[in-house]
Amino acid sequence: MGGSHLCYGNGGSLSTGAEIASENIERNDRKVWTVKRSLEWASRYLEKRGIENPGLNAELLLGHLLQKKRFDLCLVVNQDLSCSVRILFQNLVKKRAQHVPLSHLTGKQDFMGYSFKVDPRVYIPRPETEILVEKVLQAASLTRGRKFMAVDLGTGCGNIAITLAKQLQRSKIWAVDISPESLEVARDNARLHHVDKRVEFLRGDLFTPLTRLGLQRRVDLIISNPPYVASTQMRNLPPEVKKEPKVALEGGEDGLSIHRRIIRQAPRFLNKTGLLALEIGYGQAKIIKDLISAQPQFLPPKIVSDYQGKKRVVLTRTIFLRSKFWFQQEVKERGLRHGLKFYGLS
Repeated sequence: MGGSHLCYGNGGSLSTGAEIASENIERNDRKVWTVKRSLEWASRYLEKRGIENPGLNAELLLGHLLQKKRFDLCLVVNQDLSCSVRILFQNLVKKRAQHVPLSHLTGKQDFMGYSFKVDPRVYIPRPETEILVEKVLQAASLTRGRKFMAVDLGTGCGNIAITLAKQLQRSKIWAVDISPESLEVARDNARLHHVDKRVEFLRGDLFTPLTRLGLQRRVDLIISNPPYVASTQMRNLPPEVKKEPKVALEGGEDGLSIHRRIIRQAPRFLNKTGLLALEIGYGQAKIIKDLISAQPQFLPPKIVSDYQGKKRVVLTRTIFLRSKFWFQQEVKERGLRHGLKFYGLS
């Protein structure tokens, strides 16, 4: 048989497994299962079961098993799959067809060029959150050269806190989460990325664990991607999303209960020009803007849209009353954009 990989069942015929049998592939089919053939089968299987981007899903799952990047699979399309790899691949495809998130099957998710361990204990990082971190890094560039102190509320797998620690070398990050299971994953990721000495993980409800650390009026940045799905909308979420932790998704009656608490309490911990950065959901920008504008300690917020044009990120800074008078004069004389530029929000 040379280098070909054939698997036989109890009767001596080629065993293709229940999943392949369901695709009308006969058990006595002796064709070798190459990379190309496996991908074609998986793509058809997933497409028939309503999985979006079935070909991409198939490539990522097989690439994970073969420890190859997706684009490298085209170099080995005629390579035979071993019996063990073929069975593992079939099982992964079957689970994906049942709407198990792709990242739960591979055990990882990329975020801003870094790979993070994820599993059902944590919320899976999204590309939209990269915009939140990118805008914060732009604003934080004004403070580079001195120690930068930041708080990440609802850290999940730790992707935001760890990325900040990697990008801001002179930083100290406190990452808070109410879930001990999430914190276990986040600590693993911090060790993986060698920032566990500069990111301290705290269990608790938002600002509660920070109070005993004496961080009042000392923090340069408070950043958060809070839960922002309204309770009434939870049932309408895609099947894959429903498999993620509910505590990381549900944001109360209108989806903004956590945002309200953060906006109300953040001025206690931010320093005189501290930055507050929040991710928001579709249609929530006006309410968030009004909440921030009602706080006398904050500048008018800047709203940033995501790649689909949806308002996704809100940025604002604290400001002394004396400075606020100056800011109002600058806005009056030279426009809002100039005033915001001074504070790194334009």
